[in-house]
Amino acid sequence: MTSITVPDSVTSIGDYAFDGCTGLTSITIPDGVTSIGEAAFSYCTGLTSVTLGNGLTSIGDFAFCGCYSLTSIIIPDSVTSIGEGAFHGCTGLTSISIPNSVTSIGGSAFYYCSGLTSITVPDSVTSIGDYAFDGCTGLTSITIPDGVTSIGEAAFSYCTGLTSVTLGNGLTSIGDFAFCGCYSLTSIIIPDSVTSIGEGAFQACIGLTSITIPDTVASIGESAFSGCASLTSIIIPDSVTSIGEDAFCNCTDLTSITIPDSVTSIGKYAFRSCTGLTSITIPVSVTSIEWYAFYDCPGLTDVYYTGTEEEWAAVEIDSSNVCLESATIHYNWTGDAV
Repeated sequence: MTSITVPDSVTSIGDYAFDGCTGLTSITIPDGVTSIGEAAFSYCTGLTSVTLGNGLTSIGDFAFCGCYSLTSIIIPDSVTSIGEGAFHGCTGLTSISIPNSVTSIGGSAFYYCSGLTSITVPDSVTSIGDYAFDGCTGLTSITIPDGVTSIGEAAFSYCTGLTSVTLGNGLTSIGDFAFCGCYSLTSIIIPDSVTSIGEGAFQACIGLTSITIPDTVASIGESAFSGCASLTSIIIPDSVTSIGEDAFCNCTDLTSITIPDSVTSIGKYAFRSCTGLTSITIPVSVTSIEWYAFYDCPGLTDVYYTGTEEEWAAVEIDSSNVCLESATIHYNWTGDAV
């Protein structure tokens, strides 16, 4: 089958209706169709042209999954939701227009659309699902509107060409591994609305040199900045109460860090293998430094501690933190952050 005409009388296209029709090159959906079912056109690998009708309200899960010959598609203003994996693996897709009617982008909706170079998320969208743009290696910039409150797990992970990210002021959480492996990203400003940075959120962003964390953030997840080798400085705000395991592990260019007074514990491997780290300021509020928190930090020479020598002696420091033992401890530190 190379072509098909869907008559105007049709109102819905069922699940898997044309799944695997590899010879199909074009399809026109009439205005009467309101829904395209799950995997309706999945793996139609020869499909190059799709025209969607103005009556369509939803694109089903995996509707066009694996249609790798498809280069562009216009989603009509009537559509309110793009289903999970709707364009999963459409590697030939270079551009797509998402209308202001769409409120949600489903998980893996554009997963591994490696040819996609730009996309505009409209103001109507409030959520971006898990893995939504994961592996979109050609994507260079993204702007998240103020209406989006959460970025799902691994939503933009391994978007290796991504150099510019603008986060909206309505965002409250950055999901686990949201920007993991975006190694072309050099800087990012996290808006004041964000309260949590998820596990591995910026893991392996090796090009990231600076980041601003607002005072609203209460927790930095495990491995949040692990492997950000180019990160030279970071200010942890006073709002942060916990620094997760591996949070800054392998940030080899990081030379100094100030732990805020709000932190009581420095997690396992938190600064492991930060080989460029020479100094750290630790507040008296810290009562425990867990195992390997400062392991393999050979350049660490100075610890600026805001408490007394007796208070330092009371801190539970795991024996694996040998770098702290060889550093000079400056007690009752009241000077500027180093």
